[in-house]
Amino acid sequence: MGTVKKRVKGRQALLISTENQEEMFFLEALLKKLGIKSKLLTDEEREDFGLGLLMKEVDTGKTVSYEKVMKKLKRK
Repeated sequence: MGTVKKRVKGRQALLISTENQEEMFFLEALLKKLGIKSKLLTDEEREDFGLGLLMKEVDTGKTVSYEKVMKKLKRK
């Protein structure tokens, strides 16, 4: 697997998914030893993150009027 180097200003984050708890605890201990802050996400936080990514993907930047939304809702 190749590496991608991208310069990003400001604070950076890395999201890692592990196959099991042993790997997770190993990485958490390694990051702590290296002085890198880490945080384990709850299931709810992971779902919120995924939902946010999906919302960003489908965001067209277009707006819809209140009337159009209400008209659609009333049809159902």
